[in-house]
Amino acid sequence: MILGVTGNIASGKSRVAAMLRDRGCALVDADKVAHGLYASNPALVREIASEFGEDIILHGGILDRKRLGSRVFGDAAALAALDRIVHPHLAAAIREQAFAATRMMNRVVVDAALIYEWGMEREFGAIILVTAPEALRLARTMERDGLSQEEAEARIRSQMPESEKIPKATYVIENTGTESELEAKVEKVWERITK
Repeated sequence: MILGVTGNIASGKSRVAAMLRDRGCALVDADKVAHGLYASNPALVREIASEFGEDIILHGGILDRKRLGSRVFGDAAALAALDRIVHPHLAAAIREQAFAATRMMNRVVVDAALIYEWGMEREFGAIILVTAPEALRLARTMERDGLSQEEAEARIRSQMPESEKIPKATYVIENTGTESELEAKVEKVWERITK
């Protein structure tokens, strides 16, 4: 079974995915897959730079993700342009890694924030959506990423609202409490998945 774990920024989806990994799942992290693509595909980085400016490339051909983020978050057209460039490569790489992982383990978790935005929901046996109130996600984003309130709000606004994702999810885990409370919620979902 391939499970999708998704959630908007600072919802705690990566923590939930790690808890599932600890229960015996292989883990495919979409962010790490993307970083690997940027590092291994200079043509992709050049294509991004031709759209968003050469100054998003650092010395050595490395993509300046922070500078790129400042250009696309809060600008729906720019974000759509980036998605058009990156998504086909990223979706193929995620599929490839998930398929390869199934050869070694019978359960794979794909940690990806944009499962619904990419239209990939049919590729998973089940999708776990991790949610948290926007005010809490805003505070977490500002603290975790060192962003201003305006920058954090732009990132939150760039994603599909949780209210649109909830009806599509197989399981919903609300992450508003302690680590042990989150662990208990993950365990309940895990029991339902594995019974």
